[in-house]
Amino acid sequence: MLWDLRQVLAPEDILISDVGAHKLWIARMWQAQAPNTCLISNGFAAMGIGVPGALAAKLVHPERRVLTITGDAGFLMNSQELETALRLGLAFVVLIWSDSAYGLIKWHQDKRFGRETQIRFNNPDFVQYAESFGARGYRVESAAQLIPVLDEALHCGTVAVIDCPVDYTQNMQLTERLAALQCPV
Repeated sequence: MLWDLRQVLAPEDILISDVGAHKLWIARMWQAQAPNTCLISNGFAAMGIGVPGALAAKLVHPERRVLTITGDAGFLMNSQELETALRLGLAFVVLIWSDSAYGLIKWHQDKRFGRETQIRFNNPDFVQYAESFGARGYRVESAAQLIPVLDEALHCGTVAVIDCPVDYTQNMQLTERLAALQCPV
């Protein structure tokens, strides 16, 4: 997904990362090509920063395209800011990596305990949810749809929300590969 996104975004476009399992993938795999084009909440790692962060980035840089990647839980924490963005006439894309779970917490539970507990939840229909605010709503149902949907959303001239299901089964494999790395110094 990040490779496809890199193909669609220009070097000066801004990527905002919310907090969740996707943040670790972005931090490790995103190829930023210019300063201040990949913004990631670190420190206290405030989950839910995706939509307000995109709104702020668009206010600061109205000439640039802005896209935020957020999980479904992070999106729901501040999704009401879609109304603010629309009222202000802003245009940016919200790409929801949807797994109906707290993916990062699941990752940590699997790593530490070998199982998960109390991390699953139900989501609304994100396409209808976006449209209820007056935004554009999209759903990606196959890998082949991602680039065309991203391209359309980035050019629609308003706030666009893309519901994209993800399979985080690679998380534990990434953990194992990273644990095997050793610094030669």
